[in-house]
Amino acid sequence: MLSAVDRTRADGVWERLKVCARDECRWAYYDASRNRSGRWCSMTDCGNRVKMKRAYATRTLHTDA
Repeated sequence: MLSAVDRTRADGVWERLKVCARDECRWAYYDASRNRSGRWCSMTDCGNRVKMKRAYATRTLHTDA
């Protein structure tokens, strides 16, 4: 395991390994974005769910007031 970590550090891959920002997921993934700003393991699944949850919360917040 440690040799694999050493290889990823030497190859420059380690900095791009991240954990999904969705609390229910938390999978590790490789951030292939140009500026290393990826937040989710999959935009079509986790990213979409997080964004929809935020949008729903915003809509319900404004309609309750």
